[in-house]
Amino acid sequence: MCYKAPVPQLPRSVDVAIVGGGFAGMATAWWLSRTGVHDVLVLEREAELGRYASGRSAGLGRQLAEDDLMTGFTVTGAAYLRKHFSHCWTESGGILTFDKAELARGYAARADRMGIETKRLERNEVLAHWPQLNLVDIAAGLHVPSDGIIDIGKLLASYAENMRISFETSVERIIATPKGATLLTNIGSIVARVIVDATGAWAGRTTGDPLLDSYKRHVYVLEAAAPQGSAPFVWHLGGSELYVRAIDGQIMVSPCDATKVEPGDQQPDDAGEALMRTRFAGSPLGTVGIARAWACQRTFPERLAMKLMRDEKRPWLVWAAGLGGHGATASAAVGETVAGLVIAALG
Repeated sequence: MCYKAPVPQLPRSVDVAIVGGGFAGMATAWWLSRTGVHDVLVLEREAELGRYASGRSAGLGRQLAEDDLMTGFTVTGAAYLRKHFSHCWTESGGILTFDKAELARGYAARADRMGIETKRLERNEVLAHWPQLNLVDIAAGLHVPSDGIIDIGKLLASYAENMRISFETSVERIIATPKGATLLTNIGSIVARVIVDATGAWAGRTTGDPLLDSYKRHVYVLEAAAPQGSAPFVWHLGGSELYVRAIDGQIMVSPCDATKVEPGDQQPDDAGEALMRTRFAGSPLGTVGIARAWACQRTFPERLAMKLMRDEKRPWLVWAAGLGGHGATASAAVGETVAGLVIAALG
């Protein structure tokens, strides 16, 4: 991740203050710089970027998401990553598998609508890549050749290059002013014409708005040898969701759990491991040792739609939150959209 010493003194004012140094906030800052808006300051309460959600991503560049709206962002975002951040993207390909054929048909239709090349796979073709999934209920599969793996640390650092970031700066309160708002922080106050709330699971905390829904998910690196060659990741969808990918010669897995939690520094627990063992019960992955384990949080607004909008009652406030676990892949497209909203707010 990107570390820097905290700024000892805030400037008195800026055009744009972005609260939160995760994917949404940093991609917005990057886009604003590209469009000529340079009086921007990112306020990050930790000593590094992506401390809670963005930095704990599994790095799966999956483009076919749950609906057309999110898929539009992930497809566009992946295209931007290939173009502008190719050093952060490895085009491994991805495989979506399904426990019901009708679910596969729905995703295939979405791929056609969104212009994503796919190839239908039979169960045996999936197992040729990942024999460890022989006990998973796979009714159909879709290969997405243009999916990839994202280097999370490199991507955050690339967004942050040449950006003004005040680390260890916690925004405690926001007060509206005639021409914007004042942010009261632990190291002083700063006036901004536009504020971007990109605080993820904490979005709305300093403005008194309802918090979003946050869900805990576990990720494990198992002491098991990854398939030979460049195997595409596999994301299984249905009643027992899970994913697997190769990482540094070992295998990363997630049981895709979704326990509703309060925003915070999520840590792995016994329930997460038990579910992982259940997902892979009977297969070699169900009993091997765990090399690393961590937990992240995915954040959703109501109706599972991203919260990318200019606030109706506070023209100085722009929302950039609720990316629902697709933040890494969608980030560049999200940043472009939010930057457009910020420019409109600046007038």
